[in-house]
Amino acid sequence: MRELRRKGISPVIAVLLLIVIAVAAAILTYVWLTGYMGTLQSQAGTQQVQERIKIEGVKIDTDNDQVDAVYVRNIGDVSVKIADIYIMDSSGNVIEKISKTTTLNPENTSTITVDMSTKLSEGSTYIVKVVTARGTEVTYQFTYRK
Repeated sequence: MRELRRKGISPVIAVLLLIVIAVAAAILTYVWLTGYMGTLQSQAGTQQVQERIKIEGVKIDTDNDQVDAVYVRNIGDVSVKIADIYIMDSSGNVIEKISKTTTLNPENTSTITVDMSTKLSEGSTYIVKVVTARGTEVTYQFTYRK
């Protein structure tokens, strides 16, 4: 009878194969964890990104030459808290700062009353800036005419 000789994989090649498999598994795990951590970090900053407001217009009291109200709409996905309203001249100099705490839910519009002590000049251009508690800013420009 003939003797069958079976040749197996040498121990050195087997060890090298196991090392290659282990390194490949470690690389795949690293790539997956890096992507997962990036997703978690981007979700943390989403609140700031989703906070969006728009000034729809301003109401002017022409008898007293003052801004009477500011109409603000929340066009974002999260509730916003209005912190401050600034009335500025066309150069950006603040002529009036009004601190307000108004919460505005998504897709809602709010009429924010303004109590000004400064009078507007006819024909002058003004800027209204609304700032939220998280720091989101939006501006609206108008020219005062009676």
